Amino acid sequence: MQFKTLSNRKQINLVEYVTKYLSENPTADILIGCDSQNYTGTTVYATVVALYKPKGGAHVLFNKEVLPLEKVRQVRLMNEVWKSVEVAELLKNSGLPQVKYIDIDVNPDKRYKSNEVLRSAVGLVEGMGYTVRYKSMGVMATYAADMLVK
Repeated sequence: MQFKTLSNRKQINLVEYVTKYLSENPTADILIGCDSQNYTGTTVYATVVALYKPKGGAHVLFNKEVLPLEKVRQVRLMNEVWKSVEVAELLKNSGLPQVKYIDIDVNPDKRYKSNEVLRSAVGLVEGMGYTVRYKSMGVMATYAADMLVK
C-alpha cells in the first residue's frame, strides 16, 4: 500500500511517518477507516489513517486503490473492514501504539442496506482486538475516506 499525506499528496512510508508524528505529538490517537465507491468497471477504495489530536484536529494519511468492480455490496463492505484491519495490524506489528478506533462505514439502522454486514464487520474488528465505531458514533476516519473516493 502506498500512503500519501492529505495535505500535499506526498507519498510516505506509513510506519516511519506515523512513528515520527507520534514522537512529536505523543497525545495523538490513531484512527483508521476505509470507504469505497463503485464506478463503471472499477471499485475505488480509500483507506485513511487519521492522527487525531483532541482540540487540534486530525492529520490525515491515505491510500487509494482502484480495483476491478466488486458488484456484491456485502463483499465490498467487508473488503473495507479488512483493509482497515490490515493497516491496524501493520502498525501494531511495527511496534506502534494501539489504534484507538477502527471506523467502519456501516449503519446500525436496519433501514439501510449496509446494516446487513454490521454484525460480521463488528465481530471481525473486535475479534482482532480493536475498538470499532460505526455510523452514528462519529466515524471521522470513514468520513475522510468517503471524501477521497468521490
